[in-house]
Amino acid sequence: MKFGRHLRDASGTLVASAVATGSDAVVYAALVLSLVEVDALSVGLAASIGALVGGLIHYSLCRFWVFRRFEAPITSSFVLYLTMSWLAAAGHGLLTHWLSGFAGVALGWLISKCVLWIFWTYPLSRYVVFHEHQTSNDSP
Repeated sequence: MKFGRHLRDASGTLVASAVATGSDAVVYAALVLSLVEVDALSVGLAASIGALVGGLIHYSLCRFWVFRRFEAPITSSFVLYLTMSWLAAAGHGLLTHWLSGFAGVALGWLISKCVLWIFWTYPLSRYVVFHEHQTSNDSP
């Protein structure tokens, strides 16, 4: 694979992650301000709904904009994406907890996010979830 393609995919995935995280934050804040304050919704449920919205946006941006996988079956890539995301969330929680003991809460969170994106989220998105299957007519 050419370096330019990696750069395009990595930068696109970073943009998709930023948009998804921003969307997650906006939904969470809106729910907290409107429903949690009046005890119509818990903070945890608001966070879960925000994460779900962010995840759907990230999946959609990666599938259709970053990796352009229009022909791939949605069910298989979505199941792989959910698995990758759940494992990333668990890993982020564990790594942040461990790092916060000596790097602090904020820096531990940031380092964990970066490490997981570099070594887990981007590679799995690129090579597993949204992998381009070559046909016999494709060049290696």
